[in-house]
Amino acid sequence: MNGEDIFKHIVSGEDQSILGDAVRSGLSLLSKGYKKVVTMRNSKFDTNKGVVRVSVPVISVGNIAAGGTGKTPMVRFICDILGQKGFHPTVLSRGYRAKDNSHNTIISQNGSILVEPEESGDEAWLLAKVLPKSSVIIGRNRIESAHIAIDELRADYLVMDDGFQHRALYRDKDIVLIDASNPFGYEYVLPRGLLREPIEGLERAHIIVLTKVDQVDPGVVAALRKRLARMLPQKPVYETIHKPRAVYTLEEWADGAEGNAVGLDSDLPMMAVSGIGNPQSFTKTLEGCGYNIVHTMGFGDHHDFSDDDVVEIWKQAFAHQAKAIIITEKDAVKLSQLHTIEDLRIPILVLSIGIEFISGKQEFIENLEI
Repeated sequence: MNGEDIFKHIVSGEDQSILGDAVRSGLSLLSKGYKKVVTMRNSKFDTNKGVVRVSVPVISVGNIAAGGTGKTPMVRFICDILGQKGFHPTVLSRGYRAKDNSHNTIISQNGSILVEPEESGDEAWLLAKVLPKSSVIIGRNRIESAHIAIDELRADYLVMDDGFQHRALYRDKDIVLIDASNPFGYEYVLPRGLLREPIEGLERAHIIVLTKVDQVDPGVVAALRKRLARMLPQKPVYETIHKPRAVYTLEEWADGAEGNAVGLDSDLPMMAVSGIGNPQSFTKTLEGCGYNIVHTMGFGDHHDFSDDDVVEIWKQAFAHQAKAIIITEKDAVKLSQLHTIEDLRIPILVLSIGIEFISGKQEFIENLEI
């Protein structure tokens, strides 16, 4: 297990050892301090102190628990909808793992990518790649990014990626995604659990979207909906799944070629490789498509792949007799930059995933209107 897996093994309570109990006790003390700081910060913004409103509508997509909930596919979905309505949205991303996100940088303009992936971070670059009619800006200061988007890029809508806790920029719609497989981060705020803030913060949300509902028992989803109805009786709640869109070879994906139908070569033994918040979710998605996954190799979220990693990937694929390797688009951003990946004598496939609504899609779209 990598460090992230070990951490989750402890905070989830799966590790019942004496050491696990001791670590959880220590983390609980740290959580109390973290919770106090976050609560004080939120109370300041609750009075609108320090909140800046800009001249165009702002939609925020975020979550309340750390980890992969599907923010990137949702941002893509929203930008596509706005584009179909004739708007010119710009995505405001923090630029996590970018070379330098202390400065605001235009990553793409109307679909034209202006920088290399290492300058932007994987998620921002991926959004720039898959949004041909939108622009993407990174920077810690979302207010400055907003002004650049409006003044220089002539944006008429702003979509803030991972913006729920970044409250200095006023948002007209706060959309919060909740992973049905681990909705509230083991019920504790960081670092005892994965909650970025107390659950009560959900009261700020305008729209709740449950993601990956197909990866848990229907009873779990029903219980989650019941809990949310008690907590947030007036909030609309929608259910979505991660729907595979297409599959590419890594070369096809890098060249922007048309994707192939999902499910081809489903009888081929494959190894799933991912550096995302929830590798098991990726594996479940692949198995749901009928792929024969013989082994899963998970790295930490936003993992910076190296040549040594490529060697280890090959070793694991050989050991498990995999005839192909399948990866996420986010990981393709980094792996496609490594020359050693070209030396692997095994096909590398890239699965493109989107958001699909179980029901209420049109109502959700109508709720986006500002």
